[in-house]
This record gives sequence, C-alpha cells and structure tokens, in this order.
Amino acid sequence: MKISILTSLLILLSLAAQTSPVLKIKFDNIESGNIFLINVQKELTDTLSINDGKVTYEAKIAAPTFFYLIVDGYNNTRPLELVLSSQLTEMNFESYKVVGENTVDEAYPNSPIFISDPNNNIAFFEFLSRWKSFYNTIQALSENDSEEQLEKRKNTYHTFLSANKRIIENNSDQYVSAKMIDFLLNNNLLQFETLQTYYDLLSPKVKESYLGFKIGEKSGKAGHLQPGKPAPEIALVDMQGKKYSLQSLKGKNVILHFWSSSCAPCIKEAPDLLKLQQRNNENLVVINLSLDTDNSKWKKGIEKAGIEEMINVCDLQGYNSVTAKSFDVTFIPVYYLIDANGDISLKGTLSQIAEKIKKNMP
Repeated sequence: MKISILTSLLILLSLAAQTSPVLKIKFDNIESGNIFLINVQKELTDTLSINDGKVTYEAKIAAPTFFYLIVDGYNNTRPLELVLSSQLTEMNFESYKVVGENTVDEAYPNSPIFISDPNNNIAFFEFLSRWKSFYNTIQALSENDSEEQLEKRKNTYHTFLSANKRIIENNSDQYVSAKMIDFLLNNNLLQFETLQTYYDLLSPKVKESYLGFKIGEKSGKAGHLQPGKPAPEIALVDMQGKKYSLQSLKGKNVILHFWSSSCAPCIKEAPDLLKLQQRNNENLVVINLSLDTDNSKWKKGIEKAGIEEMINVCDLQGYNSVTAKSFDVTFIPVYYLIDANGDISLKGTLSQIAEKIKKNMP
C-alpha cells in the first residue's frame, strides 16, 4: 500500500503534537479542587482538576522547564517551584498545608515525597529546608548587634554559602541548580562575586537554559550587558544640575557605581573608590548612582561615605530608576566599567574593576 507524502507528513505532525504525562501528584488530604500550573518561561497557566486526590498533567516539554505549582486555596501566595521535562515526575503529599506568613516555616510548609524525580527536584527542596534553618538561625541572632552576635551571623552566612556551593557543584548539569541560584538572588542573599562563582559552576547546558541565561545576565557574563556590548545610554543630572550622557563622555573611561545610603558594603568601600578615581583622574569618570528613595538619607549617605567631591546622582526611584533597570541592577553594590568607545568592559566588584583598570583596559 502506497502512502502519499502528504499523508506521511500529517502522521509525523500528529506524532510531534502528541503529549504524554509529565507530572502525577497524589494528595492524601485533598479529594478535589483545582491546581494552577504556571510555565514561568512562557507565562502560561494550565488549570488542572484534582479527582479523588490525584492529578495528571500531560504536555509536550522539549527541555527542562521551570513551573510554579499552586493548589487553589492552599498556597496561592507561595507557589511551589518545580522543574519538569518530558520524563515523568511523580510525587505524593501526605498532608498539604495552607501557607501562613507568621514564620518562614509557615510560609513554606509543603514538601513532596518523590516517587520519580528525573530533574532532581528533591535537591531544591533539601536546599529550601536548609535555607529555612539558616533564616531561623539568623533571626535568632538578630536580637542585638553586639560584636559577638554579628560575628555569629557572619559565620552562619558564610557556612550557608559554602554548603550551597557544594550543592550547586554536585548538580552543575541539572536545571535545578540554576533555580537555587535564582532563589538566593530573589532573597538578596548573594553578593556579586558569589553570584559569579556560582554561575561559573553551571554546565554549558544549564547556562544556555532560560533561567541560566538570566543568571548569566545578572553576573555580567551573558546577554546584552556582557563585555564588548554597547552600554545603554544614560541621561543623568547631578546635585549641581550638570548633565551627563555616555555620548558626552566619549573618549573617557566611565565607572557607573550603583549604591545606596543603607548599603553597608557600599559605604565601607567608598574610600577605595575615591582613591581609584584620584589615581586615574585624567581618563576616568566615576558616577555614583544612588538607589535611595529619600533625598535626606541620600545626602547623609554621601557625607558618611566621604564622596561629596565626586559626581553623585539620584532620581529617588530606587530599583525602579530608569538607569538601574537599563543596567539590570537587582542588588548593590555593583559596578560597570565602560570604555572610551562606550562599550561595556566589565560588570563586577570594585576590586575587579580596579584590577581591570590597572591592566590598562582598552
């Protein structure tokens, strides 16, 4: 029997469009209801029905993809985070709980038992458990700011970061490792150098994923803000009313320093930034862009940091500042070094920027 080319093509298209189960969930304490499964990358939501305590989700997923899972009426404000792929993920919940907001344990009360877990989601939930323990320890050590308590908090933080590094290293080829980094970023727990260290641990496959690429952008190692790319144009006005743009600064090397008066590391390293400018005064322009939202606090911060004689800019919009958004600033301090041609030379810490300048940036 002969099959026409058109018929063959239709068969192939039909097979390509077929879906298969990628997620099965069993609840011991929920008989019926709705689940919202949100594909974060595509910003699409599927509504699934719970029948006799069971849910099956069928889809065609080409590569590991990050999802939010919400059981309506239980965790609408705190979605569970899952990585799903073409392989079946199967999990049980012995007692699915309504989230609360009084403690971190109430905010994240649900952890599944995995029957099959091809994307190693269990590593993220184990990480989440360690994060909750870390958070509670830091809270207990925050009753006062004595030197002893501060030292204990510092040690707890560094121990937590070291443990995370090992976990990410052990899961470097798993998409879930990027999810851990993203979680830490969203909770303001990563300084820039640590972010770069974590990103460098990821495998090329994970770096090329949706979430891996976003992390690469924030670390200055991927996307339109990586070295060699043209820097976004700026339109800034300092305290004296003088205007600045990259076009007007062409021929000069420029440091954009994002900081705020409430950022202790920013204040601490300000003297080193001032010295860097003084050593390179002829060919370097430093612009301090504050993310303060209170004019009085900004001005007091300038005085405290000892940078009154430098160029200081603030539009009082915080992280909603047009310039901060253009340069994808989500934490501080962070520095951009822009070369004489208006291209990004480096996004990094002050020490990284200083080293780049010392080696005679192009």
